[in-house]
Amino acid sequence: MRKKLTFGIVLSFLFILGLGVYFYWRHEKHYKIVCYLATWSAYRQPPMNYNIDKIPGNICTHVVYSFVGLDGESFELKLINPKFDSSEHGLQNFTALHKKWPHLKLLVAIGGWSEGGESYSEMVKEEERRKTFVASVMSFLEKYKLNGLDLDWEYPGEASRGGHPDDIENLSKLLQELRTEFDKHHYILSAAVPATEYYVKQGYSIQNLTKYLDQIHIMTYDLRGTWSGSADVHSPLTVRPHDKAEYAKTNVRNGLELWTNGGATKKKLMVGVPFYGRSFTLVNKDNPHLNAPIIGPGAPGIYTNESGMLAYYEICNNMKRHGWTKEWDDVGQVPYAYHEDQWVGYEDEESLMIKMKLIKDGGYGGAMIWSIDMDDLNGECGNKNALLQVINDNLKC
Repeated sequence: MRKKLTFGIVLSFLFILGLGVYFYWRHEKHYKIVCYLATWSAYRQPPMNYNIDKIPGNICTHVVYSFVGLDGESFELKLINPKFDSSEHGLQNFTALHKKWPHLKLLVAIGGWSEGGESYSEMVKEEERRKTFVASVMSFLEKYKLNGLDLDWEYPGEASRGGHPDDIENLSKLLQELRTEFDKHHYILSAAVPATEYYVKQGYSIQNLTKYLDQIHIMTYDLRGTWSGSADVHSPLTVRPHDKAEYAKTNVRNGLELWTNGGATKKKLMVGVPFYGRSFTLVNKDNPHLNAPIIGPGAPGIYTNESGMLAYYEICNNMKRHGWTKEWDDVGQVPYAYHEDQWVGYEDEESLMIKMKLIKDGGYGGAMIWSIDMDDLNGECGNKNALLQVINDNLKC
């Protein structure tokens, strides 16, 4: 009897242990797919206008509504586009995604490139201003039934963006204060941060961000552009032979190592991938190779209408219907394409598979996308939402 009892106890113990290992494995393998939505995409010309009901909530784990702003006088959160956000019920429709996709975590992003940094620097430097801001955030999240806040301050400490040397310390204070309040309501606190040493060193305490943030969204894109002086891909995986000395560490691998070497927890790091390309106008159409001389930014896309960038759906359409030639950066592990004097570096399904392998092999927390409204949203070139689907398929493996 005692032997049977002992055997039963051992079996029960092994069963419980097995369950623990299983759920631990499941937890460790659960990657996040953070999908940013650029709300102004709703105003693009049909059929590329992107309404909230197009969000594929089945293949995102988090969706980030971008952007709201900061009032430089009251230091409260404010609506940047009240017409869309409020009058056209953008935020209300966004929150309604919970009805269709209960698993989705819905966040709102504050900041962005166009916001600058001066008002943020002014806000964080005084305790009362930070308290006002935190209170306004809490009120906003409660009002719209959101799951959290993403801070996209570009960039603390950067003088040309209105920053101040004290920003690095004051940002940490703000995050600590937000963390204290967020924990009471189980809100998610994240931040979009740069992947370049220059910006990181002057504006971010990596250890404090790791301590106070749930997720750190690394912007491992826009690493090249017209400012770098030649035609090049903007999210190279690693250093290439043609990279200038000042760009030797400006790539995805080095950007991630910058954060992990500084003390960041890998599982909190979301690896940023772009659903758009950086485009250029070449000096000589007969020299369309990597590092070719440029005149300036590429021509605006038909739908995105912005010089120097093209949405993935514009790029794939150019190749499918307008005779563009596709090439591959063998070291950077990303594609580029050209036609006449126009050139663009971007991501495709193959390059994203490589980056998803990097995420899994490296033990990172998942992928972050800027932005889902620039995917092949209507399946013009193949599968609908092809890039996002590749990310989902590969991170589920």
